[in-house]
Amino acid sequence: MININQPSVAILIDFWVRADRVINENARAFFDNPESESIETVVLASYNCYDENNSLWHWNYNTVFNSPGRKQTLVDLHFMQKFFNENYRPYTIERTHPKILNYVNHNKFQIAMHWGWEFEYYLSLNPHIKNVYVFGQAWEECVRIRPLGYESLLQIPNINVLTKLNCVKLENGYEYPNMNDYPCWEQLKDDIYYYKR
Repeated sequence: MININQPSVAILIDFWVRADRVINENARAFFDNPESESIETVVLASYNCYDENNSLWHWNYNTVFNSPGRKQTLVDLHFMQKFFNENYRPYTIERTHPKILNYVNHNKFQIAMHWGWEFEYYLSLNPHIKNVYVFGQAWEECVRIRPLGYESLLQIPNINVLTKLNCVKLENGYEYPNMNDYPCWEQLKDDIYYYKR
């Protein structure tokens, strides 16, 4: 049985300016609530965003992945990713919603990440983490298929993939997913679901 009180991470996928305002508010309210005490780390996974390096999320990223004393492989991967982002930008450039980008919660470690190798490395530093929540808009697109989306997370052993229904929306931004349409997701408690492997 999955224990939602085990040490956890929450991943915020594409909480862009144009994304639904309600899930932004719901996610921040959840993190500020004692109910989320088990969530130790919040990952900002805003894809297709640039020039957002001046935030707590990105400062912590540099501390973990690009600080002196890190293995050269990590530093090389960091600079390869930076080169890719700077030279192969998509046609549309997004922005993280300012209320998320500037959000600070002193009870959570906040860090930006985009790639599976980053997340797996972070988990190797924190092997006690057992649950990973995914939040965001475009449930069947971004939240599902991004490099830190729930389908990719299923490839990582020894973690449980969860979501909180009021922190995810469908593509149109008006509706929460009807979890009856997703038999792989099973209700754990209230509006918290987990992905059955």
